[in-house]
Amino acid sequence: MKPFRDTPLQGASPLKFNPKLSWEFLSADEIADKTIRALRNHIKHVKEVSPYYKEAFWDIAADDIKHLDDFHRLAFTGRTSLAEHTAKFFAAAPGDIVETVATGGATGKPIFCPLTANDLERLAFSEALSFHSMGITPEDRVLLFVGLDRWTLGGMGYYRGLTLLGANTGRAGVATHDLCKQYIESFKPTILIGSPLYLRRMAIDMGKAGFATRGCGVTRLVCVGESLKNQDMEMNMAGKRLEELWGAKAFVSYTLTELEDSFCECTEQRGGHIHPELLYPEIVDDSGKPVADGVPGELVVTSFGIEGMPLVRYRTGDITFKLQGSCQCGRNSIRIGPILGRTNEMIRQRGVSVFPLTVTNALDEMDEINDYCIIIENDDAKSDRVSIHVAAAPSSVEKIANHIRDAAKVSFPILISNISTIQSMRGSWRRNVRIVDWRQQAHRR
Repeated sequence: MKPFRDTPLQGASPLKFNPKLSWEFLSADEIADKTIRALRNHIKHVKEVSPYYKEAFWDIAADDIKHLDDFHRLAFTGRTSLAEHTAKFFAAAPGDIVETVATGGATGKPIFCPLTANDLERLAFSEALSFHSMGITPEDRVLLFVGLDRWTLGGMGYYRGLTLLGANTGRAGVATHDLCKQYIESFKPTILIGSPLYLRRMAIDMGKAGFATRGCGVTRLVCVGESLKNQDMEMNMAGKRLEELWGAKAFVSYTLTELEDSFCECTEQRGGHIHPELLYPEIVDDSGKPVADGVPGELVVTSFGIEGMPLVRYRTGDITFKLQGSCQCGRNSIRIGPILGRTNEMIRQRGVSVFPLTVTNALDEMDEINDYCIIIENDDAKSDRVSIHVAAAPSSVEKIANHIRDAAKVSFPILISNISTIQSMRGSWRRNVRIVDWRQQAHRR
C-alpha cells in the first residue's frame, strides 16, 4: 500500500512536485473525511504487514473505524514497546530496505528505522512540501550546515526535499567558521539550514573576522533541533538575535525520525504545519485523553504511507499544543506550537514543574555561551538535581545564573566546562543534545 501516491507525486516519473494538489489546501471538512479513510486503510495495511500490529489489533477490523473517536480508542504505541520489540515493527522484506536511520539515543538506546525506496521518495515529498510552505523556490541557493552522518534522518531528508523542489543545494556539513565564510562567499546562498546555536556562533565569529553577515544575501534561516518560539508563539530572544545577526527571517522545522516526517513553519510563521496526507496528529494528557486546542499535552502521531516501519498512535514524548483555526497562508492543515519539552524531561524543583524550553530558551539567548548541556539527576520525590554545564568564560557565571533565575523563577548551579567535555556528556550519537536525563539511567539500574 502506497497512500502517498494519491498526492502531488502521483503518476510522476521521474518525480515531479505539484504542491497545489496537497491535502493542506482542502477545506477542514474535506481533510477530515480523507483522514478517516486514510486511517481505515492504514489499520488494514499494518494488520497485513506488521508482526507487532497483527497481534496488537487482532480483534480490530479496519471497517470498525468510522469516526475519529473509534480510532482514538485504539491502543497507543509507546517508545518502550518500539525499543524493546523493534524487529516486530519491521514491515518490509529485508531485500526492499535501502536505507537505515536511527533516533538520537538521548532518551535511551537508539531505535534503528528501516526505509524502502518508496519511503525515501515519501521523505523527499514531505520535506519539499515543508520547504515550499516557507517560500523556498528553485531560484534559491541553500547551504546545509547539518550532519549527514551518524545515521541521521534530518540532513538526508532536507537534502532530498530541496533537490525535489529544485533548489540548488550545497552540503556544507558542520564546518569551521573559516570554511563557512568561504562557502558563503563562493556559493552565495539565500538560505541556511542548521541549529540556532551553530548559526548564531557562526555569525558572531565571522563578524569578529570582519565578515558582514547582514547583507550577505541570506534571506532565510531554517533552524532545526531547537525551538525559537515561546509558548505564546512570539519569537524568543534567541530567534530575534539570529534575525538581527543575519538580517534574515528565522523559521523552525521539527523532525520526527521514527515517523519520517517534519512539522515546519510556513511564510506566516504561526506554527508547524502537518501534512495530512502523511500524518495524523493528536495531543493527549497524561491519561491519554485528548486536550483542547491551545492546551499543552503529549504529541501522538500516526504515519501514512510508510513501508519499512509503519506506526499507529505513536507517543512521541514531546510536549506541544494544537493551534486553533486555519492559517493565513491558505492551508487548513493542523498546526502545532513549539516543543515545550519532553514528558520525561520535566524539571521538578521543590514541587514546581519547569518546562525545559524555558531554560534552553534562556541559555540560547546569551552570546557568552558557546555550548551547554543540562544534566538532570534524581534527588528526592519533590526535586530533581540539575546542573548546567556551559562553555563560557568564568567571569560570566553570575550573569548566566541571574538570567536563568529570571526566566525560570528558580536557581540552578552553573558549571564552567568546555565544548569537548560537554560533547562527551551527550554521548556519541548526536552533537546537539541539550538535555541529558540521568534519572532514567538511575531508574534502569
